[in-house]
Amino acid sequence: MLFVLENIVKRLTWLILLAFPALVCAQEGSEPPGDTEVVPAVTAGEDDEKSDDAPQEPGGAARQQDEKEKGVDEDNPADWPGLLACCGLWGMIPIILVIIFLIRRANAQKRTQTLSGIAAELNLEFSPMGEESLEGQLGPFPLFNKGRKGQLTNVCVGGTDEVELRIFDYRYTTGSGRNRRVHRQTVVAMQSALLNLPEFRMRPERMFDRAGQMLGLQDIDFDEHLAFSQQFVLQSDMAEQTREFFDNALLDFFAARSGWSFETRSGSFIVYRPRKLVEPAEFKSVFEDGFGCFTALRERLERS
Repeated sequence: MLFVLENIVKRLTWLILLAFPALVCAQEGSEPPGDTEVVPAVTAGEDDEKSDDAPQEPGGAARQQDEKEKGVDEDNPADWPGLLACCGLWGMIPIILVIIFLIRRANAQKRTQTLSGIAAELNLEFSPMGEESLEGQLGPFPLFNKGRKGQLTNVCVGGTDEVELRIFDYRYTTGSGRNRRVHRQTVVAMQSALLNLPEFRMRPERMFDRAGQMLGLQDIDFDEHLAFSQQFVLQSDMAEQTREFFDNALLDFFAARSGWSFETRSGSFIVYRPRKLVEPAEFKSVFEDGFGCFTALRERLERS
């Protein structure tokens, strides 16, 4: 319900911003309707006689001329509703921004409470805010060097004798002003002495990546496995080792998981869907996916 209300408020804000110029233009171009009056025809003599006899108010002609040039009757109360409406719409914007902030904070608190309960069910340690030690371990990964104001929240910690697992939400900011964007995703991080991996990064292939390849963008493709190569961009400073590491079984494993991003360092890896926060109801499946990745990598190392 809060998510739906937040979307409505956002759309209302943009509607106000877009409608305001139109309201101003309509107000400026509108004139109050007047009663038409039929002026009786008079002869030239009568017109001259009336002009000579009729007393003229001092400055009256000049004022009439000014009113004709302005084209707006400043004393007409019909002009005020439009002005008040415009001012009222602009006055609502701070209120709307406060509402959006409160909705976001309420959603964040609700998510933290829900994930805390799920972590307890799975026997995971839970920390609503990030850990300095974890931030230091994750620093070398490309994801954590994007943008600014990186923040870890809702950290769940668990694992086995072989591997240590962490699941958390990560957000960072790019751009400024109108181009400011906050990117949020749920990340699975695993660390194990068994993971002697080549360093590589893998992400979903986008529309312009093929054009980028023509301009020199690195993408390790596998002609014998087009299902993988058409879905992902695979990059590494250890290109030959990475190509050898991806055998058919590992290619099959990742090809069945479209939309994933995957980054490795020796002894650890992270996996996430870019700009996607996992719903609490899906949290257990993400936990299982993390262990599935660990198993696939360990089995690949055993095949070497």
